[in-house]
Amino acid sequence: MKKRQLALSLGAIVGGTFLYQASAEASASTVQVKAGDTLWSLSTKYHTTVEALKSVNKLSSNTIHIGQTLSIPSASTSQPSNKEEQPSAPATGSTYKVQSGDTLWKVATRFNMSVEELKRLNALSSNIIYINQTLKVNGSNSASTPTTSKPAETPSKDANGTYKVQRGDSLSKIASTFHMSVSELKQINGLTSNTIYVNQQLKVSKSGQTTTPTTKPNTSTPSTSNGTLNVSQMISDAKRYIGVPYKWGGTTPSGFDCSGFIYYVTKQQISTTRYTTAGYWSVSTPVSNPQPGDLVFFNTYSSGPTHMGIYLGNRQFIHAGSSTGVTIASLDNSYWSKRYLGAKRFSK
Repeated sequence: MKKRQLALSLGAIVGGTFLYQASAEASASTVQVKAGDTLWSLSTKYHTTVEALKSVNKLSSNTIHIGQTLSIPSASTSQPSNKEEQPSAPATGSTYKVQSGDTLWKVATRFNMSVEELKRLNALSSNIIYINQTLKVNGSNSASTPTTSKPAETPSKDANGTYKVQRGDSLSKIASTFHMSVSELKQINGLTSNTIYVNQQLKVSKSGQTTTPTTKPNTSTPSTSNGTLNVSQMISDAKRYIGVPYKWGGTTPSGFDCSGFIYYVTKQQISTTRYTTAGYWSVSTPVSNPQPGDLVFFNTYSSGPTHMGIYLGNRQFIHAGSSTGVTIASLDNSYWSKRYLGAKRFSK
């Protein structure tokens, strides 16, 4: 009888331990939403992405509620670490293994690429990446020995009026160096996008004209001849920053708010003022049928326009959302359709 009781007691202990472990494992893969939580803050805390959280929890919008239980993607169930990890070097000269905390934006920036170029190179249809995933990269690891301590070298062109693209170059940087606009540089080289490659030869002289490069910092971006925006370039520039986090008042690729994002994209072509959302609404011209490049406005938390984005066509727009960072959304989304105020055209 005593042996039987002892066996039952041991069974209860083992069973209790198993249940405790199972419970602990279950709690590690879910989280209960608290006051102040957003999909963005939770994705950052658990080393995942907003898209992954929405997919796992079958969410159709970025709205979450206090007390709501969310599942955390299996690749990110571990608790966040206070120790900052340094991404390892790529496995080879052309691949990189995704580390905890990585995003497409971080990887693209590290290897001097745009997010769109990284997605295209790896045939990615979304911004979701996973720990230990191997990505093809095109460029060198920017975490290596910094080059800012080296004396600035004056870019040069050969006798044929061409320039060889260097690491870290962009069309805007090259155009500024050789006193051209980005549109002119793309036109004489037959470029249809802003993508360029190291060692690529670019023409930097028009019809045999000679230009003298300068190393003087250029604080303004060359504007087009008629003072308006090149829509294709505007949209291409905007998409380069998909994945950049939201930052209140932010106007740089380290973080944007909605109007700061518009300001940064437009100033790549024209000299412009840093307007608020309401400011853009006031200085822009209303349009009944929005075209790509027009600005779309929303009323999200108070009277009047409080949020904005750039219309892409097909009812899609790109914007810097407070819970998503820079992303593409649909005007037909239930959240945005209820708050849509209208579209306007900005050309100042």
